[in-house]
Amino acid sequence: MSRQALPPGFEEGREPTPEDLESLPAIALDAVHVLESCMVEHHIAEVDYTEPDERQETIRVRPAFIRTSKAQNIVAWCYPEGADHWIELRLDRIRAVRDTEEVFQPSW
Repeated sequence: MSRQALPPGFEEGREPTPEDLESLPAIALDAVHVLESCMVEHHIAEVDYTEPDERQETIRVRPAFIRTSKAQNIVAWCYPEGADHWIELRLDRIRAVRDTEEVFQPSW
């Protein structure tokens, strides 16, 4: 698998501080812990997510980074399973995250 460029806007973001993370709702903080574990283990995660139009869906992703965005939201940068592009999931819109324990090979 070829190496993918970093996500667009990645350089404008930064690592979240402990204070940033403490400001998240409890469910989002729980999601951070599951996503971090999936990142370390290279496991696919299932994310229950509320889109901006309030539509709820479950997205299977290969999580890569947790950072603040240009808009100062705390986000998870991920590749949707089967896709060849980055997506940015705002942690405050995540309802739940599950570790599928399915291993993936990172391309970043």
